[in-house]
Amino acid sequence: MKIAFYSPYLDTAGGGEKYILTAAEVLSDKYEVFVLLDNHLEEIGAENIKRKIQKLHDISFTKINFLKAPIGKNSSFFERLFFLRQFDGLFYLTDGSIFFSTAKKSFLHFQVPFPNLTARSFWGKIKLSSWHMAIYNSQFTQDYIEKEWPVNGKVIYPPVSTDFFKPLKKKKQIISVGRFFGYLKDKKHQILINVFESLVDENNLNDWSLHLVGAASDGDKDYIDELRHEGNKYKISIHPNLPFEDLKKLFGESVIYWHASGYQESDPRKMEHFGITIVEAMASGCIPVVVNKGGAKEIIENKVNGYLWNEIEELKNFTLELINRPSLGKRMSMKAKKRSEIFSKDRFAKNILDVVVKEV
Repeated sequence: MKIAFYSPYLDTAGGGEKYILTAAEVLSDKYEVFVLLDNHLEEIGAENIKRKIQKLHDISFTKINFLKAPIGKNSSFFERLFFLRQFDGLFYLTDGSIFFSTAKKSFLHFQVPFPNLTARSFWGKIKLSSWHMAIYNSQFTQDYIEKEWPVNGKVIYPPVSTDFFKPLKKKKQIISVGRFFGYLKDKKHQILINVFESLVDENNLNDWSLHLVGAASDGDKDYIDELRHEGNKYKISIHPNLPFEDLKKLFGESVIYWHASGYQESDPRKMEHFGITIVEAMASGCIPVVVNKGGAKEIIENKVNGYLWNEIEELKNFTLELINRPSLGKRMSMKAKKRSEIFSKDRFAKNILDVVVKEV
């Protein structure tokens, strides 16, 4: 059986690419698997793409074939029709666009709650009709997509390498992980800094520290400098592009994990669609104190293995409860670690295999 995978943004090596390539790795143990390269990806080169991905993600390409394909921008419609017919299954990580597939069974993977701008026209509906089912990274994404798009499917939570993360000797520190997008500010770093400073001032928490971690590009330098200036009178550390081993150490040593993406937002695209870093934190024994938006509600059982908050006062109160009641924190830490295991790579592998066995 031949199974193909395609993401037009494979070279970004993001969470969606990790999802689709982990599925490819899992299925390559049983089937002939191909990752399709469009003109742009072919120019970058398969070996360069592999190297970049393996720096960031735990994926083996030993049994995966990379194949130039008439797919993506400026490709031939008729060539693509004939080319895709050779595959028993095709998985496509959509960016909101779709194409007509002639694979025997075709699966659309949605990572983001995209509005339906594609399948409203007559031709768009015909293209969408060639896809067998949708696969979502969360119930949150599924609920939005199935209101907007005439599709049905199932949720398979992303693979999280939970066994990479271990609790260490805990220090009086809080961690938050999220990209430093200077122009979007969607991870709400400024709000977290303000909350931390308020907690320190009002409760004499001078021995506690806050660590903000995230990827950053050159264009985000001014934003990072601004955050550092805001927090320079407190124990607040900003860590752009922190090496993975250092991140694991920070996770392992931290007591509490904060997350505020989606706070005061109504657009579902600005909320956390799943929350891989939340799971990584829980696997490290961090107790998540996370805004009650998006996919986080599917990860955390409120007041059992973490807290979900709606307003800033709740974020402050839940944090203080954990600081003031260490025995509660220890119990919740163990429960958080246990909960993280249901989002493991092994669970993901089983679910992907089940789809292929039943549907292909």
